[in-house]
Amino acid sequence: MRAAIAWVVRLRSGEATQDDLQALQAWRKQSSEHEEAFRQAALLWRDLKQAADHLEQQRSSRIGALNPARWSMSRRMFVGGAVAASVSAYLVYDPPMDLWPSLRELSADYRTRKGERQDIALVGGVTATLNTLTSVSVLSSRADDPRIELVGGQAAITVRRRASENPLIVQSLGARVVATRASFDMRCIDGRLSVTCTDGRVDVEYQQGLVQLDSGKRVDFSRATGLGLASPVDANTATAWQHGLLIVQDRPLATVVEEVNRYRPGRIIITDATLGRRLMSGTFHLERLDNFPIQVRELFGASVRTLPGGVVLLG
Repeated sequence: MRAAIAWVVRLRSGEATQDDLQALQAWRKQSSEHEEAFRQAALLWRDLKQAADHLEQQRSSRIGALNPARWSMSRRMFVGGAVAASVSAYLVYDPPMDLWPSLRELSADYRTRKGERQDIALVGGVTATLNTLTSVSVLSSRADDPRIELVGGQAAITVRRRASENPLIVQSLGARVVATRASFDMRCIDGRLSVTCTDGRVDVEYQQGLVQLDSGKRVDFSRATGLGLASPVDANTATAWQHGLLIVQDRPLATVVEEVNRYRPGRIIITDATLGRRLMSGTFHLERLDNFPIQVRELFGASVRTLPGGVVLLG
């Protein structure tokens, strides 16, 4: 873990070179443990950065000197010659392991913070509820041609248009979701997209492929695997987040913790791989996830160590 943190610090210093990036890629490929350690270190840094920014914002507001820019970038990222500039551009456009928001996320028309949900109304009879850490861009605001993009995160979208009108088109990862009268849930995280139809019918398209979803059906997609097959899904579980709940059924604890970390301030880190593979079921209130580590301790007998910044180690 120390080596992974050292890599993250190097990336955030603004002095990373192209050779550094190649060395990092080689280190991550040495083992799955290296990859997971870097992932945890990167996400931990991001969460601590958000907490520090929040504290600094509070401090600045008290002295009447609040900086209007939420996000800033070190000037050092833009000096040092052509190599440094190219590395900086890469890190801004495609930040490793979500270490910081990408340029596309920052430039989105709508963006939610960790733990936040937001309702938005778009033109042409389209409404959406954005889940935590979600970015949506409006590609066309014309009433006769509504098009948006789910850059990342999760959104529940409802469209009510007449059959004679052009449908709503939602893009994500190069795939398109097309709907005229329907409600559906889209989730785009870590390069994987899932679409769940909860009412009406939607078409999911990628290149020459097409999957039609009726209510209660879901399809998964990634650029590596393409479109999957439509499969039944429990709509109540898929849409539970809209009601402030997280419902899991026989899922590995590691994947449950990943989801909890999307809502809970700070970060929970599993230090025991065997513990991470234990299966978990339950219903959790999103506004009361501070109790989640205690529930894990009681359920699995795990050790719980609390660190500053809302960081919790489970082992």
